[in-house]
Amino acid sequence: MTGAEIDTFTARLASFTDKGLRLEDAEALADKLVTRDREADDRRLCLECFHLSGQHGKTWDCRNWQRAGVALRAKDAQLSAALVFQLQRCDGFAPIQSKG
Repeated sequence: MTGAEIDTFTARLASFTDKGLRLEDAEALADKLVTRDREADDRRLCLECFHLSGQHGKTWDCRNWQRAGVALRAKDAQLSAALVFQLQRCDGFAPIQSKG
């Protein structure tokens, strides 16, 4: 990995573990995203989205559920871990603003 890739990997690792992922799971996802970035794949993880709320082991919710098209009512906007960890295209995606 390049220096920039290492920095990005480390930031993602911290973000994912802050959301409650086990270190091993966070590392695997951050590594997957290195490959995604190298291949210029435009898909995203819900974990990278500003609108995701909740934590691993609890309910994940999409706060932009209408635009994302994940539910018809707010109370149905709960997301499975399988969806949260899957690369996808989403009309409701908004990147998390980095601190700095």
